Amino acid sequence: MVHDGQSADNAALAHERGGPSPPPDVATPGTGTANPAKARTWRDKGAAAAARVKTGSVGTFWSRLNAVDFMNSALMFAGLFLVCFFPFLAVVDAATGKSTQRTITLRMGLSGQAAHDVDALISAGHQTVSALSVISAIVLVLFAIGIPGVLQAWYQKVYGQPALRGGAGRQFARKLVWVAGFLVYIWLEALVGEQTGPVGGRLLTFVCEFAVAVLFWWWTVHFLLSGRISWRALFPAALATGFCLTGLAVFSLLLFAGSIISGETSYGPIGVVLVLLYYLTGAGVCLLLGAVFGQMWNERHQPPPSRMPRPS
Repeated sequence: MVHDGQSADNAALAHERGGPSPPPDVATPGTGTANPAKARTWRDKGAAAAARVKTGSVGTFWSRLNAVDFMNSALMFAGLFLVCFFPFLAVVDAATGKSTQRTITLRMGLSGQAAHDVDALISAGHQTVSALSVISAIVLVLFAIGIPGVLQAWYQKVYGQPALRGGAGRQFARKLVWVAGFLVYIWLEALVGEQTGPVGGRLLTFVCEFAVAVLFWWWTVHFLLSGRISWRALFPAALATGFCLTGLAVFSLLLFAGSIISGETSYGPIGVVLVLLYYLTGAGVCLLLGAVFGQMWNERHQPPPSRMPRPS
């Protein structure tokens, strides 16, 4: 504006004649120039706040998650579970007469049409059991034990443990034991959901499934680490894992049921598979969140975890 330009000219003329000039720390009106000292102060405060967040609990937690590459690891877990473990579950379901797919629908909080769509997808394995050859059965088992192998690598990295020593046969047997334990776990979750659902509704079901999840994942970390971390030191991780998985189930109840129905309507079975992939990715993230939280809790609130003698 002309008035602002005239004011600036008058100030410059007054300065040449020996008159007072504007203070150096105040920007001249109309020039749009910020105060450099104040700008540096704000930058310093922002840098200090960022440093506090980075070195604080939140920043450390995020750094630990990035150290295990949690998103890519969770995606790998979801793909392996969907491609390798679901066929194994379908065959076991047909061979034993159990309803393992019922656990998936209960854990995701699905009912009605969404549960029917998931059941139809997994129950397709019933037709192939009679034609399953010995080689095919061996391949299914080998695919299934990939899951405990992935989990074992995660927990070793989070807890700073070296790889287990021992023969390949011994490691294979341990993974088979975990697979058997996982089948019992999902059977118990299905049983709990069926028994508590009619009595207490969703809330009681989630509470009971939370308790079962805490016990199973507590045993899982201890078993896959070959007992090198004490039970007491692993309890925070088990508690956090159960809490995260239950939260995922609640989130699934609110969101995934509609997504499964719309996905099946729009894309057929592949739409259901995509939603299951999202859910399993979230489950992988929950497992890593629980493990990292448990390790940080030990470091801040407890003495270092007692290390058990390594198995010969």
